[in-house]
Amino acid sequence: MISTFDNFLLSNDSCEKIINLYQDKVKDVKSQIRKQKNYHEIDSNSWLFKTIKKLVNDNLGDDYELIDRVTVLKYEKGDFFLEHNDGPGNYALKNTLPNHIYGGIELCEKSEYEGGEFFIERKKVEYKKGRIVTHGFSDFHSVTEVTSGIRWSIHFVIEKKINTLI
Repeated sequence: MISTFDNFLLSNDSCEKIINLYQDKVKDVKSQIRKQKNYHEIDSNSWLFKTIKKLVNDNLGDDYELIDRVTVLKYEKGDFFLEHNDGPGNYALKNTLPNHIYGGIELCEKSEYEGGEFFIERKKVEYKKGRIVTHGFSDFHSVTEVTSGIRWSIHFVIEKKINTLI
């Protein structure tokens, strides 16, 4: 299930700040299904974590929270992420998988790179810098090979809080 949230966007200044703060922290990640650079921000007190948490709450509501990390992704020429789903490999995050979704935000202008199209369930996601896009944990998704330029984005896990009132 793909959802987009246009009520509140991550500002251009915030997008640039993320790129500037993390450009020297991202590290190569290579496997059979991906080639990219990334960095996992796990400090829930960091500016990035707090900024994305607020954006999630502003768009989805206070019943949602970030868990585990915000991952900064950098795709350069030749980088890609083949079709996959995140659900089966992420039980280590929490044992409440049915209550979480994945979110992402594009950080740069589409004119800054070629290729690098984002697909969810084989449907191309309409590009919009600063907008939250969410999908389910079992939804297949991919990023096509970047053929020129640099594509920046972030990826994060969103959990719907469980109401424990009796």
